[in-house]
Amino acid sequence: MSCTRWLLLGISVALGGYGCDRGASPTGKDASAASSACEAPADLISSIQGAALKSPLVGQLATVEAVVIADAIDGLGGVFVQEQQPDRDGDPMTSEGLFIQIDGARPKVERGDVIRVHGRVAEIGEGEETLTALVELSAFQFCGKVDELPQAALIEEPPLVAQDWEVHEGMSIHIEPPVTVLANYALLSRGELLVGLQGRQWVPTERHPPGEAARTLVDDNARAQLLIDDGSVAASAPEQVRYLKSMPSIDAPYRVGTQLHNLAGVLDQRGGSYRLHPSERVEAEQAPRPESAPEVEGQIRVASFNLLNFFNGDGKGGGFPTARGASDAEELTRQRAKLLSALKAMDADVYAVIEVENDGYEKASAIAEITTRLNQTRGRPREYDFVRGPQARLGTDQISVGLLYRAKKLKPIGPAATLTQAPFDTLNRAPLAQTFDVIKSKARFTLVVNHWKSKGGCDDADAANVDRGDGQGCWNAVRVEAARMLIDWLATDPTASGDPDMLVIGDLNSYSREDPVRLLLDAGFNQLGHNDAGGHYSFVYDGLSGSLDHGLVSDSLAAQVRGAAIWHINSDEMPDFDFNREGRSRAVEARMFRSDPFRSSDHDPLIAGFDLAPPAPELPQMPEPAKLIEAAAK
Repeated sequence: MSCTRWLLLGISVALGGYGCDRGASPTGKDASAASSACEAPADLISSIQGAALKSPLVGQLATVEAVVIADAIDGLGGVFVQEQQPDRDGDPMTSEGLFIQIDGARPKVERGDVIRVHGRVAEIGEGEETLTALVELSAFQFCGKVDELPQAALIEEPPLVAQDWEVHEGMSIHIEPPVTVLANYALLSRGELLVGLQGRQWVPTERHPPGEAARTLVDDNARAQLLIDDGSVAASAPEQVRYLKSMPSIDAPYRVGTQLHNLAGVLDQRGGSYRLHPSERVEAEQAPRPESAPEVEGQIRVASFNLLNFFNGDGKGGGFPTARGASDAEELTRQRAKLLSALKAMDADVYAVIEVENDGYEKASAIAEITTRLNQTRGRPREYDFVRGPQARLGTDQISVGLLYRAKKLKPIGPAATLTQAPFDTLNRAPLAQTFDVIKSKARFTLVVNHWKSKGGCDDADAANVDRGDGQGCWNAVRVEAARMLIDWLATDPTASGDPDMLVIGDLNSYSREDPVRLLLDAGFNQLGHNDAGGHYSFVYDGLSGSLDHGLVSDSLAAQVRGAAIWHINSDEMPDFDFNREGRSRAVEARMFRSDPFRSSDHDPLIAGFDLAPPAPELPQMPEPAKLIEAAAK
């Protein structure tokens, strides 16, 4: 039997090219049958696709004869085909491409093959975002080969709405302008990069208050996004992502902001996303890493840094696994090395640290260890000390906040203060407030480090805290309550500083235009760092950049700010550069892990500099005029 013969599935896998030689030449009756079948009328792909999101022919049988533009049998279980030029309908609202699902035995298919198939029209996937396909094939035939592939659709700008990608579903497309990497977290696990056609994308409530402008940005983001996918089904850490010329490494980190040039491939739709399967390896213009911490002027430098669940076991090399953080002593060593590299480079006078194990302040505690190790890296055993909270542990959460300070430059004044009543009893972590004097100048300021409830765990949210669809996520009410109580508490001068200079800092888990941050601004605090070139962000989630980490200063302190900047060492990086070892081969480890600051956490640190004014000199008290006259008379 010949490879150009119709295959009636279930009769013989030797027919229709399934496992046989496509180059065999039919003779006699076989040749006549093959030629006759290939010349017979077929259904147009454009009529199967239709002008809507779903095919108008779902469930009906159809015959298609078209050119293979992508072989995805090994990964996706099928091939993509596209009409030849004479068979196009000329309607820009209907796609000329289609996915052919091939079950069972797999034919040897190449790009440029003309195939003829018969099957049932279906939508693959769930909900509204599905892929039009031909499934349950009852016939498959090779009908020749073309010299040139069908012309790709040229994409020069994003569609007006996200659904407009549908007109190219299943087709070859070529994106002319460079695209920007928005998210890279699934590059090694699923071979995926999320890219944007209009540069970096922003969390709507980072740029706008909840409302119409924020909703517009949601739509603008969606229409300009596309997922680049290698079409593989590898579970983790593939040795090669098919469309990359070089795999991720120290020299090719594929940071958010990296640009990809001359993208071309087939547009697919599955998993809730439009995705491009590149036909060639892409050219990547790597976004540079900021090797040095920002140069921030000021006599006093303050840094806020999330330590990514720094848990140190029993503090003696054992006690693993712990509730969070490193799985064993080796991972702790790796985590600690990256954190210390970042802390040392920032060279701050005060570090406000977040996500440190809440195990007290004894010698074996996590905060004591990170302080001791920082001193060791600097070769000065007592350079930094840490603030002890007012109780043995700071609140009841597994993690807490903390303060490290340069002991020869700053002196804590009085005991630290905290809040442990609702909403700081369970969901928001207890804040830590400490007043410091600059030893040399006697200038005074109060620093308050915070870590508020995240936007995760929405299934547990009560009625007041459910996601209301306004862009602020779930648990917003409890963050608002935290902001209000913090404002009222600070108005009482909880550390008895007698000085109005206050800095509120930390992970507020609220973007810059959301209710909790706006409450602090309305109360007279001023936000640091919003003049950053390129935008203000400390976190990237689902391809959107924004700031969950903030520094806000009182009016009196605002005049003493010399500068503020975010050091983008973490949020733009692939998670695979962090300290974890699970699921990573030796080859990946060799390429990816270094004891450097990059991906030491998932949040970027904020650094601020201040020239603090010393207290006004006390004027000598003048005697009352009557007493002066009396003294003169004597």
